[in-house]
Amino acid sequence: MREFLFYLIFGLSCITYFVGLGSLRKTSKKGVIDRLYFLSALFSAGWGLFIGLVLVQTDEDLAALFRAVGMLHIFGLMICFTHMMIFWSDIRGRRKRWTAGFVWLGVLLYPFLIRRENVVFEMTSYGMSYRIRTSIFSVSYVVFCAVAAVNLLGLSVYMARRCVRRREKDIAYSLMLCVMIVGFGCALDTFLQMIGFAAFPTSTLGQFVAQMVLCRTYRFYNDSRVTLENMSRFVYYSVDEPVFLFDEAERLCIVNNGATIFLGLSAEECCKLRLEDIFVLEKDAFRFRGSKNRVEARCWQRNNICSISIDKIYDDYQDIIGYIVIVHDVTERVRMLERLEREKQRADKANEAKSAFLANMSHEIRTPINAVMGMNEMILRESAEPATLEYARNIQHASKTLLVLINDILDFSKIESGMMELVEEPYSLGTLLRDLRTECGMRAEEKGLALTFIVPEDTPGDLLGDEVRVRQVILNILTNAIKYTMKGSVTMTVSYERQAQNTVRLTFAVADTGIGIKPENIGRLFGKFDRINEEQVHAIEGTGLGLSIVDKLVSLMDGTVTVESEYGRGSVFTVVLLQKISGGGTVGSIREQPRQREKQTAGEPLFTAPEARILAVDDNKVNLAVIRGLLRKTKVQITCVTSGRECLEAAAKERYDVILLDHMMPGMDGIETLEKLSGLPENRSRDARVIVLTANAMAGVREMYLEKGFDDYLSKPIEGAALELLLKKYLPPALVTESAGE
Repeated sequence: MREFLFYLIFGLSCITYFVGLGSLRKTSKKGVIDRLYFLSALFSAGWGLFIGLVLVQTDEDLAALFRAVGMLHIFGLMICFTHMMIFWSDIRGRRKRWTAGFVWLGVLLYPFLIRRENVVFEMTSYGMSYRIRTSIFSVSYVVFCAVAAVNLLGLSVYMARRCVRRREKDIAYSLMLCVMIVGFGCALDTFLQMIGFAAFPTSTLGQFVAQMVLCRTYRFYNDSRVTLENMSRFVYYSVDEPVFLFDEAERLCIVNNGATIFLGLSAEECCKLRLEDIFVLEKDAFRFRGSKNRVEARCWQRNNICSISIDKIYDDYQDIIGYIVIVHDVTERVRMLERLEREKQRADKANEAKSAFLANMSHEIRTPINAVMGMNEMILRESAEPATLEYARNIQHASKTLLVLINDILDFSKIESGMMELVEEPYSLGTLLRDLRTECGMRAEEKGLALTFIVPEDTPGDLLGDEVRVRQVILNILTNAIKYTMKGSVTMTVSYERQAQNTVRLTFAVADTGIGIKPENIGRLFGKFDRINEEQVHAIEGTGLGLSIVDKLVSLMDGTVTVESEYGRGSVFTVVLLQKISGGGTVGSIREQPRQREKQTAGEPLFTAPEARILAVDDNKVNLAVIRGLLRKTKVQITCVTSGRECLEAAAKERYDVILLDHMMPGMDGIETLEKLSGLPENRSRDARVIVLTANAMAGVREMYLEKGFDDYLSKPIEGAALELLLKKYLPPALVTESAGE
């Protein structure tokens, strides 16, 4: 019986020790709870071992020594178990200090409990046993054990009551069971000694059972807490992306759930595959430098396009033992990018077609208008019949109206297609305002309206911006005000405010005494093809695009346009623009300029140049006739040809001062002709200035022509004054005689 009981206790001690050691070695990152559990297993095994040695002894002194060492393990086990309970129950403050301090206070009883005279040893049928003599120390020990047990039981109850998660409650109930098993064993053992019987190792056997329950609790706690091992397992099996683990021979070893779904196979079926059974990869995709590689591949099973990330797995000797492959299915993304690319190509083709259409529209419409307006200007210059001149002026007015409408439609189309570009160049605000006053003054005078410009003379005049678009915006606002005002006046007030970094904030406020706008219609002012108060303005010319273009142009220039109106009494349109200051000049006084156009109409040219020679190239004979007629009184010598080939032949035979070259011509266009002229060996007009005449009025064409090598650009329809000004600029000064009064 004695040997059986010894071997039983010895075996249980070994099991307890190795279970504790194994649990500790499985944990990569060891914390406080891991060390406390291992120490508790070590003390539990030591307690059982030394109590077992007491059973097989015949020498009482040696038995007393083993019992003393065993008692030391009992106190160590109580301390470890108490601190584990404190950690799991998460108590704070006084209760924590009391619980930890009390269990450590019990160590003070240890010297008295192991004294030889306090213990009586006797041989029993199950081996050497002992009983504690009744004394103040034995009573203190019993009280200490009872209070410790009640305290630990209270901790487990406290933990169970305050826990919310089920796993925490399971831990609390397991700890409660441990306390009850150990407490029952110790109480039975102590009770037998108190009534005069020798101790039976019930407490030793009970603590082995309690230690197994504690082991189960510890493992459950480890499995449920956030650790690298737990999270790696969780992430590996729960991540949606397919993850494959291959060995060094590229055999598939482990797959996650995402990989089984991706392949449509079970985990067992997947692990029978090799790398080449799953992916179509480049040769030696797994043979790469560094630790990571990313390649594109296709999946055999689903023909999906995949982006594969390959990481090497090393052992402790830095030898490759496998590969982890993470698969990103990019099939939809690739197909979407392909669709977007196709859509982009279609959009680019549509934009190119739209650009070509607009350029063609500009050319085809402006070419006949050029003939109409040019011939009509010749009539105005040369006719002396009052009736004929009246008819010609009506034609001129209608032609200009038609040209404005066409320009509005083309400008709107350019803005809508994103082709409108701003060109910043130095310009004079004073000159711009004077031109606007002259041009709009004639229109206001025809309707009997008073046109007033209020401009501070110290307003910065040398600015940097897109003069053409600034002029277009203000002119549109002014002409609208004149158009919709039947009597009274139109007043434009200019104000400015200097900003930081050499910038000026210009405000143009145009007030009229016209028909006004209803409040509910103000929001429709800047819409496309929308004309408000249609019943009142149906007789007034317009497309309804003017203000829409103004709004978009002002937005392109980072400005604002606002309107205030009182129906039946007039409106105030306010445009605010930011412009850069390019010099120190100011606007000065705004006075009306002489009406150059009337002088031109009266037949007086800007200059005469009888010795100047000009070569005009255009495939349209009417346009050539217009050029010849507009320049007749300048007395310049004009040679007309109808193709690029004839232009080259003429330049090789004669010397010309200026070449007026059309762009859109059959066979050889203007740009090709210019290139051939530059490389023509026998070119006698090598020093001639080449000006392109074109009906293409699209945004950016001027810059394009200048880049191609042209000296200047003039758009059709051609006005006589503009053509004379351009020739006066480029003809040799020695050949030009200015007209009297210039």
